Amino acid sequence: MFIKRNSTVLAMLFSVSVPATDSQEQHLTVLKAPNCGCCEQWLKALPDGFSVSVQHPNNLTQRKRDSGISAEVQSCHTAISNNGYVFEGHVPPTLVAHYLAGKKSDNGIGLTVPGMPLGSIGMEMGTQFQPYTVYEIKSDGSITSYRQIVSLERQKALSKEVKSYEQ
Repeated sequence: MFIKRNSTVLAMLFSVSVPATDSQEQHLTVLKAPNCGCCEQWLKALPDGFSVSVQHPNNLTQRKRDSGISAEVQSCHTAISNNGYVFEGHVPPTLVAHYLAGKKSDNGIGLTVPGMPLGSIGMEMGTQFQPYTVYEIKSDGSITSYRQIVSLERQKALSKEVKSYEQ
């Protein structure tokens, strides 16, 4: 029993500390309002390497706060990875994949695109585009700029990177 319990503890420790690789499927739990169409469009843009479950909690705002997302950086939906990272709003799926692959700061808990910028993934309106910033949320609640999305062309280039992530 001693060996079994220690190996269980070791397995738990290693499962937490080993980052996901391209061959491991990532799971996202997405919290959203039931009738939000832009959230559905964002979900469709995720790479095939993600499995997704969707929840429609009555306490969506509280669940966001409990996940470390302050009111100032909230958007319409929240994705929570199987290892606890949060992705708030219309974060380009490529940046979600990069973040989960380890392209983050030591005290980062996730990424956010506050509000609902026109032209962001899920908010496409033809050629209309509003430049936006993807911010990294830190464990202390602060945010820092993670990536500037300055044009529709840059957004499309990021979307093409999703295809290379899938392969």
